[in-house]
Formats: sequence, structure tokens, C-alpha cells
Amino acid sequence: MSATTRRWTSGLLAGLGLLAGCATASQRGETALQEGRYDEAAAQFREALAADPGRADALAGLGLAQYHLQAFEPAAGALRQAVAARPALPEARLYLALTSLALDDQAEAARQLEALAGLNLHPRIAAQVSRAGALLRRGPLPPETREFVRKSLEDEADWYRELLVARLAPHMYLGPTWFAHDPAGWSPLGWYPYGMPRP
Repeated sequence: MSATTRRWTSGLLAGLGLLAGCATASQRGETALQEGRYDEAAAQFREALAADPGRADALAGLGLAQYHLQAFEPAAGALRQAVAARPALPEARLYLALTSLALDDQAEAARQLEALAGLNLHPRIAAQVSRAGALLRRGPLPPETREFVRKSLEDEADWYRELLVARLAPHMYLGPTWFAHDPAGWSPLGWYPYGMPRP
């Protein structure tokens, strides 16, 4: 994920934390994850899991942080638990497939991609997942090809995250209309706290 996207995402998450009050360990973990502070993210997700061991989003977050730290065995364990807790969690399935590729378990990666293809995905991601799954099912691939597939899918996941941030950013304005009177009563969220805008 690019530095600009990380800054935008971090700002959005921080703003949501302000609106909701104090940030939880899971929210702090998500912010650290988006900013590339993977050690801190893992610690925050562990804290969240200490309070709620079966929390699927915290398990997935921990797995993603460990994946980015290249701690692939622990990442696989956390991601398997996340998938068991919430089978329709696309990011957990994708990163379990990527972790399996990093651990040279091509069969498990193919199984996870097949399950992922059955979920509601962006068409571009779905096409990449289908192509990668078909390639992995053909038989053992050379390490360089497995690594190419892994990095390609990871790039697609980063692209999709950046797309979501770009789509949400205009709607997450935390400017004066949230904290002070706006004479026009206008908000970029489409929310009019002071009544409908007057001409």
C-alpha cells in the first residue's frame, strides 16, 4: 500500500475513532496495520484477542500483521482461526492462500482460492483469483512462479484497498460541519445537521 493511501486510511480510521470515542485495541491495530507498523498492529490485535479470543476481525488482523512480518507459520494459524470463525471473510481467505504459498503449500493455497472465488468479490479480484487457482491446480509450480502468483495477488489486494479508500475519502470529511456551525448547513456526507441547505 502506498504511503499516501496509508495516510488517508489512518486519517479516516482516526476520525472514526474520534466519533466513536476512545479507540479499541482492534481499531488501534487496524490503524497500525494500515500504516505499516506491523509489530504494533500484532500487539494491538493480541490485546483485542485477550478480551475476545474468537473475534474473527482481530484474528485476521493479527494474521495479516504476521504475514507482513514474514512470520508465516503464526500467520497461517491466526488466519485459519479467522476463516473457521467467519468463513465468508475474503481478506482472511486471501491471506491464508498467500501464506500457504509462502510456506510452499500449493494445495492449501489452491483450496483457499477456490473458496475465495465463491465469495462476493470485485470482478477484477475474482478474475485474478480464478486464474491463480486454475494455475495452482495444474500441478507443482517452480518456486519463482509460486512467488509471482503470491506477489500478484498481494498487489491486487493492495489495489482494492486503495480503491476503497479513494471511494470513501470524499464521504469521510471531518471538517467544520461536524464541530462548528456551517452557515449553509451543508455536509459532504449528505447529512444536514442544521437543516436543508438554503439557496
